[in-house]
Amino acid sequence: MTVSKNAKIFAPVFLLIFGLGTAASAISDDSGKRDYLFAGPTGTWLLNVEFPSLPGAPPPPPPFTEILTFHALGTLSESNTLLNENSYNPRLGQGCGFSAGGMPELNCNGSDGTGIWRRTGRNTLSFVVVKLVYDGETNAHVGYLRVRSDNVRFRHNKLVQVASDSLTEFLVGTDIDTAIPIPFGGADSKGMRIR
Repeated sequence: MTVSKNAKIFAPVFLLIFGLGTAASAISDDSGKRDYLFAGPTGTWLLNVEFPSLPGAPPPPPPFTEILTFHALGTLSESNTLLNENSYNPRLGQGCGFSAGGMPELNCNGSDGTGIWRRTGRNTLSFVVVKLVYDGETNAHVGYLRVRSDNVRFRHNKLVQVASDSLTEFLVGTDIDTAIPIPFGGADSKGMRIR
């Protein structure tokens, strides 16, 4: 049997095109069954965050939106709509919504957050993220906001955290090692991967 010269040239090209088409369909499959390329947490997630109301505690901050990006080598970037430079407007008397330990609502804004994460199981991770906190009127650096989250669950393109597995603290003071922690409790978070 003789194979033509054209068949020898076009067979590898056909296999390449067929292979690219198959990979593209696996990436675009929204069912999650073949979403094997996104099995880990690495990537960017859009979350809805809500602190639960606790009996006898000050009112929690309002629900807000957060973006988390888990980088491949264990670092983390964060931003949200509550404690951010653009979320405080002193002319309108808006604070950042946090109050604890008998303190009045804090008039503050914050930087984007940065931190570390590690995988703790096949579909779980933990992370710590820190933000710089500034006085909303003078812009003086007054402390840090630290969030610790354990047992964050992810599967395919969904991520969930329950309040009992997290702790948010305002660290009062400019030296993070000696700053005084004021706990705000944990938050419920759920969201999806941005893709």
